[in-house]
Amino acid sequence: MWHTPRIVLLLTSGVIPVLVLFSKRRRAQNLDDFPTVGCSFGPSRCFSNFYVGASRFLVDAPGVLREGYEKYGNRPFKVATMLRWTIVFSDPKQTMEITDAAEEDLSFREAMKDIMGVDDTLEINADSPDHDLLAELLKSHIARNATKICGEVQDELLASLENVLGNESDADWTSIPALSTVNRIMMQTWQRFFVGYPLCRNSEWCSLVAKIHKDVSILSVIRRIVPSWTFRFFAKMASNLEANVNRATMLLGPVVEACISEVDEYAVPGQQKIDFLARLVKRSTGEDSLLKNLTTRLLGFTIAVASTPSNTLTHALYHLATNPDFAQTLRDEVDPIVQRDGWNVQSVANMRKIDSFLRESARINGVSSLGFFRQAMRDFSLSDGTFLPKDCFIAVSLPPFHRDSTAYEAPDEFRPFRFSDNPEHSMSTISPHWLFFGYGKHLCPGRFLLTHQLKVMFAYMVSAYDIRFGDEWTSRPPNFIFGEGVVPNLSAHVSYRRRQAR
Repeated sequence: MWHTPRIVLLLTSGVIPVLVLFSKRRRAQNLDDFPTVGCSFGPSRCFSNFYVGASRFLVDAPGVLREGYEKYGNRPFKVATMLRWTIVFSDPKQTMEITDAAEEDLSFREAMKDIMGVDDTLEINADSPDHDLLAELLKSHIARNATKICGEVQDELLASLENVLGNESDADWTSIPALSTVNRIMMQTWQRFFVGYPLCRNSEWCSLVAKIHKDVSILSVIRRIVPSWTFRFFAKMASNLEANVNRATMLLGPVVEACISEVDEYAVPGQQKIDFLARLVKRSTGEDSLLKNLTTRLLGFTIAVASTPSNTLTHALYHLATNPDFAQTLRDEVDPIVQRDGWNVQSVANMRKIDSFLRESARINGVSSLGFFRQAMRDFSLSDGTFLPKDCFIAVSLPPFHRDSTAYEAPDEFRPFRFSDNPEHSMSTISPHWLFFGYGKHLCPGRFLLTHQLKVMFAYMVSAYDIRFGDEWTSRPPNFIFGEGVVPNLSAHVSYRRRQAR
């Protein structure tokens, strides 16, 4: 998607820097108390300083953050992104204080709405009384029905894997684009959770979801480099989002009508279903009672939750394809468990080497160099006196935590089984040195489901297939960096074949 003519035209257009110039002037804030990293001349409110820093951060965010940490240690500093100045923290005490701050002081919701841009891209009304309903329902739904949901997601995941990769015995190697293939499987799996069976296996629906995900990804790039008042114009040039959403709405309509017709069953406790969409329809009172708004919110949430597991699994596959000798150690764990207990929640939970491999890959790569985004809703001071002016954006640099030499031996080295002997260091376990799923009040509610999904997919691929890179890669392909985002190499292919009998 990064090489389409329309995107190249937009990214290289000479008009964009001019538009950004006027937009950023209106956003300028007095953050001179925080040292600047990424650019070294002029005051922070100077556009040239901002633009140089933003351009560098766009292509080398890990390097900029590393420079800031080396210069200032645990002191906060600021970096320029294409959207704004962002104050970056790396001190553990300050980080815990940020995670515990009240929403009316440091808002997670407002920061993520602006950073992810899904609401703007899909034209979702963030002021609707139902805006937070999906997230709230997700928390309670997973908490109450975790085992059954894991089973359904696992069933869909295994079906998706066999559908995409095939189950026939074939001695020939097949090459696939790794990230797009994993994303396709993950998207179908999450559709089982959000819209249920059989729509999740409808080929047109799955195709539309993939197209909408691609459209939103393209538009999120554009949104970072153009002022908000020009976004709609560029959006219509660069995507077919509106037409795809309208068609998806038509396909979802009959499913929603079926949920409405059965909604009275919820009045009888003994007959309650646990279907997520049915619960959402029952609880919706505002704009989400309208079909198109419901569709866009479901699509937006799917895109938001599916990107992290897709990137995480692809990172791990790249490590495995670079070091195929690791596969036998993993199979020595997976095969006896599956032969004895089959594929279920408890058997997958016992796959500690699989868990360790995924956690170590996520620790080394991550999906973002920054986390814990917040927007100051009013002037706010931390307990040490650090002053945060209203409307400023803050974030936490994650590498200092995940590569802390006091917590990890040889922290820059990929050691796939470093956590396998300690169940307290599982992927879903939270600690001050493991912030992949967040921390505090905004801790990811779906982390157990997501971990189970990742482990099932990775363990099944290890058990069923041989995986390697072709001759084009002699080492792990470099990650793609776009701002704080860390994405597995976009063009790399991996080769697989059905595991040969020994």
